[in-house]
Amino acid sequence: MQCVTVVYPNKANSKFDFDYYMKKHIPLVEGLVGKSIEVRRGMSSVTGSPAAFVCVAAIPIDSMAAFQAVLAQHGTEILADIPNYTNIEPLIQFDEVLA
Repeated sequence: MQCVTVVYPNKANSKFDFDYYMKKHIPLVEGLVGKSIEVRRGMSSVTGSPAAFVCVAAIPIDSMAAFQAVLAQHGTEILADIPNYTNIEPLIQFDEVLA
């Protein structure tokens, strides 16, 4: 199984509107990829300092090619929505789920 992981690094002066993200952005992307997305909010590190990431989203995908096809068709719409919920530039990577 493969997955797209999207992380939003925790930086000074960053904003993240989880209400908008969960009610608008996630349903938008779920509708386009046809899969449920797991969303996690960073709470803290094990030492008690701030979490490294404000948010982590895991999107299950059938293949990298299938996801890239979705981005080719809808990427502009997805990316244009980001400023509506955050000023953080997300980091995105393809992962292989091992367990």
